[in-house]
Amino acid sequence: MKHHEALIADWLDGQGHAVRHMGNGEDPPDIVVDGNIAVEVTTIASHAYRTLWDFMDSVCRSLGPAEGGRGYFLSLRSDDQSLLQGQDGRKIVSIKREVKFHAKIALRNHYRSPDATMGGPEPTVDFFPRNGRIKLPHGVELCIIAPMTENPDNVKYEVASGGAEAVWVVPRLIEAVQSAISRKTENKLIRLRAEDYKEWWLVVTDLQYAARLTNSDAQTIADTIHYDKPWRRVLLAYIWGDKVNRVFELTADREL
Repeated sequence: MKHHEALIADWLDGQGHAVRHMGNGEDPPDIVVDGNIAVEVTTIASHAYRTLWDFMDSVCRSLGPAEGGRGYFLSLRSDDQSLLQGQDGRKIVSIKREVKFHAKIALRNHYRSPDATMGGPEPTVDFFPRNGRIKLPHGVELCIIAPMTENPDNVKYEVASGGAEAVWVVPRLIEAVQSAISRKTENKLIRLRAEDYKEWWLVVTDLQYAARLTNSDAQTIADTIHYDKPWRRVLLAYIWGDKVNRVFELTADREL
């Protein structure tokens, strides 16, 4: 049994369900609970996105101390969550070098002229960000959220954390959860075996984003995602270490 599947199986057992892990060609589903409920477990790669977050945070700190305490919060997005993952070390080094080079130019230009904009068509690399948005190579985009009211670390820029990070955490989770639903819904074996069980549940596990979710954020995700048969329930589980820390119910009460 895969690590996250085992953790979810233990969590379901703790919720009072009879749990049986499937194998020997019976998978999917990953788990059967109470004899007739199929449970699929899938993990989103937000921990990979965290690597990009850490890298960009180091780029911000390389710009040197703030001038007179003036600093700005940034949000971060990428077309590829696993951009800095993989076995090809030379390729990753090249990506980091290119992103860092262009990010430093754009941020230095913005710091000198915070209100400057650049007209014309959308550039591949935007050295004078329009409306606070900085387009970088490889699908990376920074957005200048707001000036810092306090700047205890005396930095020019900081990738948003805490409450400000919710600006991008919820949209990215919606995107990742919806992608997981679509991927599992299109699985040929799941579709073939859909009628073999009374219900199907999908548990999406996460190592990073869900740590910051509030109940209100989870409700926003539940109201936004779309799913159809065979799924009766969609759950988001925050995993930390060897424990299921929190589980959010993303299922709206609807007829399927």
